[in-house]
Amino acid sequence: MTKFLALLKVSIQSMLLSSTNSRGRSRKKAATGTGAIIVIAGLGLYLSGFYSYMLMQVLAPSHMEVLVFIFMGMVALAGGLLFTTFAVKGVVFGGKDNDLLLSMPVPSTLLMASRVTAIYLENLLFSAFVLLPAGVVCTMMTQNGVGHSLQFWVRLAIAALVLPLLDTALSVLLGALMAFLAAKVSKGALGQNIVTGLFLVVVFYFSFNVNKMIGALAANAAGIKDSLNWAAPLLWMGEGIMGDWGLLLAFAACCVISFALVVFGLGRVYRQAVTAFAARAAQSNYKLSTQSASSQKKALFRKEAQRFFGTPMYFWNAGLGLILLLAAGVASLILRDKLLVYLGMAGENIPLLPMAAAVICFCLCTCPIAAPSVSLEGKYLWILREAPMSDHTLLWVKVGFQLLLTLPCTVIAGLCLSIALGFQLWQGTALLIATLLFAVGHAMFGMLMGLTFPKLDAVNETVVIKQSLATTLAMFVPMAVLAAAGGLYWLGSQISGWAAFAFSILLLVLLTAVCAAILSKRGPTMLRAL
Repeated sequence: MTKFLALLKVSIQSMLLSSTNSRGRSRKKAATGTGAIIVIAGLGLYLSGFYSYMLMQVLAPSHMEVLVFIFMGMVALAGGLLFTTFAVKGVVFGGKDNDLLLSMPVPSTLLMASRVTAIYLENLLFSAFVLLPAGVVCTMMTQNGVGHSLQFWVRLAIAALVLPLLDTALSVLLGALMAFLAAKVSKGALGQNIVTGLFLVVVFYFSFNVNKMIGALAANAAGIKDSLNWAAPLLWMGEGIMGDWGLLLAFAACCVISFALVVFGLGRVYRQAVTAFAARAAQSNYKLSTQSASSQKKALFRKEAQRFFGTPMYFWNAGLGLILLLAAGVASLILRDKLLVYLGMAGENIPLLPMAAAVICFCLCTCPIAAPSVSLEGKYLWILREAPMSDHTLLWVKVGFQLLLTLPCTVIAGLCLSIALGFQLWQGTALLIATLLFAVGHAMFGMLMGLTFPKLDAVNETVVIKQSLATTLAMFVPMAVLAAAGGLYWLGSQISGWAAFAFSILLLVLLTAVCAAILSKRGPTMLRAL
């Protein structure tokens, strides 16, 4: 048991925490882990609170509260898969410390169990913040006394504990499949990007059609429940939470057995699988061919592009906002009439210009491309440091790569929104100036965060991209700046429209100039200190 707990601690650190090369190591590690926990819990709480309330409004009159728990179970299951499938590929099958841990005198099944248990704990966090708030909403809005007994909360707690077991089993199987494909197929990254893209298309489809689905629930809740036989375990969970102990035990048995089969089944071949994946990844087939000449900067840009588009975790976590920017711009043109009708219903005094700028800048905040770029070099950073180029050039190439991606998307989204909303020429120009300034400042600030909070010894890219302090700050500090710019716009609007615009632009200009000055003066020194 002592060995298992020690291995579990290491696995949890790989999932939620991080290591850093800077001073104050324990404090930064704790801050990173806490930040990751807050993000996961906050997302689960938001999804559960918002959608549970919407569902209960239409289901409570027909006494079909069971569907709330069925649908929230689906949310917990899908969210857990999205959070942990790529982490399974990196932490369980692709961890840099696998060679060290497999050489220790512990059974491979025990090591597999510790890794999978860490995945389970992350799924448990999300599941608890999805199912338990749904129980609170049902208790407050029900018309048949759901949630007014202790047994209800006991059954709900059991469901929240065992559902992540099923989620973890599915995540491990999908992660193993992705690791296998990445090892066997030379275009493994392309396949993973396609799979993730299809998954997000399904998520967005359900998000945009949720109102139609809720309307259908109000008209035929019983019929929809009968059509969910394909999700039998979740039906058992819903009925079990509502009072059927037999179905709840059947659901718990299904989850526990699935988890045990995955752990012991893959545990028996864990050593062979990890060795095979690592050997395939290390294999290189060299072919003599003509090489095209290229400048230093072009070579660096190509290297950054290969890492960004060739690492699905990096691409989808740092590039999804760019996809949303383009999608929002195109959608605003296609659905222009509906958009104008909706805005007309909301009122004539809506500040469309700052709202459009806020949408674009928020999407940019979710694209921290430069922030993890130095840490992703890992132990090979010295190769770039020894290259015949200045540290200043290396840093600005990394900043420039983010700008190469964000600036065109920002311009396209700004032009589309300006046309769709019928902005005058000066309004469209103001929108582009504000958003382009924000994009430039965001890239340089992200680079500064990457140099201030490096993570060159992370066990995998998942820790750097999803859970590092640099990435977290590169996302949320610009959001705070965006909120401050909105406050200044409101203050200026009390004087005149030009004052509102001028105050916000001055803030963005000031912060961009400060970041540029610090990065130019201190950036090379900070890079040499790594």
